[in-house]
Amino acid sequence: MFDLEKARQKGISEYQIKIMRDINENTIKEESCNKHDFYQVKVDLLYKYRCKNCGCIEDVSFVKGYMRGLEHGRN
Repeated sequence: MFDLEKARQKGISEYQIKIMRDINENTIKEESCNKHDFYQVKVDLLYKYRCKNCGCIEDVSFVKGYMRGLEHGRN
């Protein structure tokens, strides 16, 4: 997790602080979810994946790794 106060003290811009805050919030959602159920969404000009359960937004590499982990856990 990003320490936003330390970032401010180091002179990080408020725009960058907002990005860091958004990442922190997404991480909290992602870590609190019992089981992700992803569907594809368009974020800006990119396609990402949102979880139906927690609302976290992830890229394809996270989702593929997550799905592979579930697959391996079943065996």
